[in-house]
Amino acid sequence: MEQTTLDFSKFKPIEQLKEIAMEQVEENANEEFKRVAFKSILQFAVNKPYVTANDVWASLDLLGITTHDNRALGPIFKKAAKDGLIEKTNTTTKSNRCSRHAGDVRVWRSLVF
Repeated sequence: MEQTTLDFSKFKPIEQLKEIAMEQVEENANEEFKRVAFKSILQFAVNKPYVTANDVWASLDLLGITTHDNRALGPIFKKAAKDGLIEKTNTTTKSNRCSRHAGDVRVWRSLVF
């Protein structure tokens, strides 16, 4: 019997796949969502020592701002971190959105509080 060998060299590293996915959801998110979500992160960062997606979604929901793919919020947090407004912590909390089924969301530390 002949043994099969697998060539893993054609598979992309998981981090590269994550970056590609984040670029796609950001590219496809509507401009109003991106603008308002970023402003919301900024406001929370200025006024609170920590910010989570729970905070941002609550403000977006109040304003009636939506997007076709909720993962589009991830690249906006990443942009806020790159701009020096927040930094990732090793802490998570439970999501309060029904669609997330109490999954973990990252806690971000404000750098402008």
